[in-house]
Amino acid sequence: MDETTIRSTEEFVGRIRSDRAGWPYAWFRGEPEVSTPLVPKLYRLRPDGRTRDENKLLQFFRMKAPTFSAGPFPDRKATDQWLFLAQHVGLPTRLLDWTESALVALHFALLEEEPVVWMLNPIELNRLSVTADQESSGSEFPLTWFHPANPINIGSINIRGAWENDGPGVSLPVAVQPTNIHPRMSVQRSCFTVQGKDKSSLAERVPQHLRRYDIDSAVRQQMREDLRVLGISHSTVFPDLDGLARELTELY
Repeated sequence: MDETTIRSTEEFVGRIRSDRAGWPYAWFRGEPEVSTPLVPKLYRLRPDGRTRDENKLLQFFRMKAPTFSAGPFPDRKATDQWLFLAQHVGLPTRLLDWTESALVALHFALLEEEPVVWMLNPIELNRLSVTADQESSGSEFPLTWFHPANPINIGSINIRGAWENDGPGVSLPVAVQPTNIHPRMSVQRSCFTVQGKDKSSLAERVPQHLRRYDIDSAVRQQMREDLRVLGISHSTVFPDLDGLARELTELY
């Protein structure tokens, strides 16, 4: 896996342009430097060392969420959309957030003291996730709501695993395009990888289809200012009163 230290916004854009040459799609993720990179929150140990109960998290979220917001909410049977919604509002799930925008990923990375941006080739990941008896969608992403009996849909079966005590699923994560059931998903150009049977990091399983960009901490503030001038700020990726308040607090 290629790793690069970035010292300016211009260098970041140039490296992305160069490194993704020949890729039909590229997805991006900004996160801090951590000991367990590219691992969904569900599989990171809690501070007390205990693991989380995926099924209880999801079932209780689906039962209780309608009383906490005016909605709209997905149909009860749309388990893929409930999983996307749960992830997007902060529930620990088997999903890992990605974006189609390199600058949005850079924004999230620069919120951290030691920023890291990852770039993924999602099509090659899905090709690795398909075996001879499973549905291959070629250059397309599997439809998460499609549940054929045969052949298996690699996207929907990993989502089923989240609701069925990890019974169904393929080994590797699967890259999926979600139904945008929350306004922030649209503006953040959200996409997800859905973890399968193997809970290890994507950085360990598919390093050949990843690029890593470490942002020099000394240039964080300058790059954040660059992004603001380019139209990427907290109020544009969180277009609500909370996002506006945070942005104004930082500016003034």
